[in-house]
Amino acid sequence: MRSGETRLGLLLALGFALAGLPASAHRVQNRFQVASHPVVTVHNSSGKVTIRSWQKSVVQIVANHKSRKVEISAQKKGNMVLVSTRILTDNVTPADLEADYQITVPQETDLSVHNDSGMVHVVGVLGDTTVETVAADVKLDRVTGYITVRTIGGSFTCKECSGRIQANSISGGINLIGSESSNVQARTSTGNILLDSDLLPNGLYQLRNYSGHIDVLFSPSDSFDVSAISLRGKVENDANLKMPAQSTHHLPPFARGLFGTYNDGRARLVINSFSGTIVIRQRP
Repeated sequence: MRSGETRLGLLLALGFALAGLPASAHRVQNRFQVASHPVVTVHNSSGKVTIRSWQKSVVQIVANHKSRKVEISAQKKGNMVLVSTRILTDNVTPADLEADYQITVPQETDLSVHNDSGMVHVVGVLGDTTVETVAADVKLDRVTGYITVRTIGGSFTCKECSGRIQANSISGGINLIGSESSNVQARTSTGNILLDSDLLPNGLYQLRNYSGHIDVLFSPSDSFDVSAISLRGKVENDANLKMPAQSTHHLPPFARGLFGTYNDGRARLVINSFSGTIVIRQRP
């Protein structure tokens, strides 16, 4: 009798334990053979989107989602692969929308990614890349091409990237580290901007925010002209600049400005802020 009661108790305990577990994730996997220079678009509401490159002429999508109120759609049209998280009902919660993607693409792939919240991480892609998010952070590693990133509250970090970089955010920070780009445009309203990359000859680097810090790190071998203005903030400088013989800049008396040439002035550095602090310092 006691043995039967013991088995019943174990079964009941197991049943309660299983009932308390979250719903199992739904895993979807697709593979598409593509020609050279394919285009891959991803549209997701919430979750982590990771995209890496390989040498195969194949786009592989592995997706996981927990809710039955959404489904993963992946289809090929010509040399374009379209990936999206589709909402199946109006009665959804933010948790229902979450889906994670692991996508592998040929190196020379053009990407277009939209992800509202979570994270977008792209590694080793050599085509043009466009990323739009609301609150999702964006991280690019060793990405080459025409890079366009737009966020509202998400941060953007680009490490060892090359090509043209255009980044815009409302409150997210922008970090360009170890990159080799001759054309950088970075703009945020209340976020910080860090440019810790080589300033290439004939390069143009335009950095702008409303408040927050703008930090530019340079090496003794760099060569640049600088124009830095903060209307109601501060400008701090460690570079030994050659000042212009005659300044043509007319600033309000409360503004802070810095104008000059470092070494031969081969790159152009233009920095503007309303009330933020601009710092130009030598790399440690």
